[in-house]
Amino acid sequence: MDELQFRCPVCLDVYTDPVSTPCGHNFCKACLKKHWDTSEVCRCPLCKEMFYDSPELRVNISFREVVDHYKNTSSVTGYESCQAKPGEVVCDVCTGTKMKATKSCLVCMASYCEIHLEPHKTAAALSRHKLIEPVKNLEDRICQKHEKILDLYCKKEEKFICQVCAETDHSRHQVVMAEVASQQKMIQIKRREREVELMIQDRRKRIEGINCSRKETKENAQKQMKASVQVFTAVIEAIKKTHEDLMEGIEERHDAEQRRFERLIVELMQEIDELEKKSTELKQLSQIEDHITLLQTFNQAYAIPPAQNWAKIPVYENDFLGFIRTSLRNAQQFIDLEVRKQEAIDDITIDPNSAGSWLTVSEDQKEVRRCPKKYKLLPITLRSGESTFAAATQGLTTGRHYWEVGVKEKSNWALGVASSTFIKGEPAAPCPKNGMWGVSHQDGEQYSALTEDPFPLMLSSHPQRVGVFVDYEEGQVSFFNTEAKTCICTFTKCNFPDKVYPVFDPCLTTEKKEVAPLKLMIVEITK
Repeated sequence: MDELQFRCPVCLDVYTDPVSTPCGHNFCKACLKKHWDTSEVCRCPLCKEMFYDSPELRVNISFREVVDHYKNTSSVTGYESCQAKPGEVVCDVCTGTKMKATKSCLVCMASYCEIHLEPHKTAAALSRHKLIEPVKNLEDRICQKHEKILDLYCKKEEKFICQVCAETDHSRHQVVMAEVASQQKMIQIKRREREVELMIQDRRKRIEGINCSRKETKENAQKQMKASVQVFTAVIEAIKKTHEDLMEGIEERHDAEQRRFERLIVELMQEIDELEKKSTELKQLSQIEDHITLLQTFNQAYAIPPAQNWAKIPVYENDFLGFIRTSLRNAQQFIDLEVRKQEAIDDITIDPNSAGSWLTVSEDQKEVRRCPKKYKLLPITLRSGESTFAAATQGLTTGRHYWEVGVKEKSNWALGVASSTFIKGEPAAPCPKNGMWGVSHQDGEQYSALTEDPFPLMLSSHPQRVGVFVDYEEGQVSFFNTEAKTCICTFTKCNFPDKVYPVFDPCLTTEKKEVAPLKLMIVEITK
């Protein structure tokens, strides 16, 4: 039930001894009596109906009981909520406590609360007045020049005008009703609101993208930090291993030189003994007085015993600086590989159709070995029957690539990359000129870089696992002893004519009887 129904229109408080006028309005008995005592005629304070005879005021007992019940069951918060707060439009009619206005009248130029607005709802003359939402400074809605309501809008000058302004100063301008202009502006507002909403959505999506990138960046940073631990651990181990090999090499060279020096000293002492004997013979010869005896023994005693040309034998101190340079160069190459191979690891498989008739490839395509008997080749086989090479399924045309091959227990093998011409063409010597870049191991002893004239490689230890790194754009192919953490060989400025394939030769020639496989290994690295 509306709380205003229980408040007197005069004092705006809950009715006390409510009485009713003949026109049907209710007031506090004291409020209505005071109002009539101060007026010349008796009128209803709300609808202004005049009563020629002063009505007898009797308390409406039934209504009072309703009001009392309302007093007992309702709080005063409703009344407080109707009071005007700072910044709100107040009722211009209220005296004492100002109530919050609910409408403003552009004809009366006043704002009314819900109670004092009642005449505009009931009186026929007032019902035609233009009511709007409550606003302050109603005088701003009146034309200062003509004192008329600003109910029109000039689109050219974008200002509100009155009817007289439209007929005079703005007669040639496009003029519309203020409501129409408001509706048009409202359409523009809705469009702009949609544009703003789309901008908000776009920026929220961008925020989502940024958050996603931030999350990915964080995850990537964490992965890279984990990867850096492994890289630097490998680098430190490589440096330690390089230093150990360097110390061992220097010590071996030192021991060898010491043994050489000892042999030289022994040889020199032997020659000194022989020369001392010769000196004694010459002294004895010089004491012979018989000239015939002197001449007979002269040739034998005068001849100097055979001796080495010691001026051509180096005895200077050995310089080990070259050992250090070589070790540091190998360590640098390994460190460079560790850094660059982070995103270069490939899952290589061997193509069975590329293997010759003496080779067999495992089902998982990770191993190739020499088989005991010769197989009949299928028509789709890429190589000739006597070939001992097998190529990978994947061809390399760009980027960096890295894989590792197990060569444990093998005495003969070759690894590298080769062009499709070398793989599919007639057998040719494996060298860069013919489209292959690789290294080989023969008869358990000799390691060689596969050039036109195979270049011998001096390795400190036998590799059990060989890493192959290819940088297609740089034209570089490098081979590493992954356990010793040293570089075996590097081909630079490789002129790759087209797509190149990893190649594997498990036996070098069909005469080699070993059956141990070349095996593609899993490269464990933090990605």
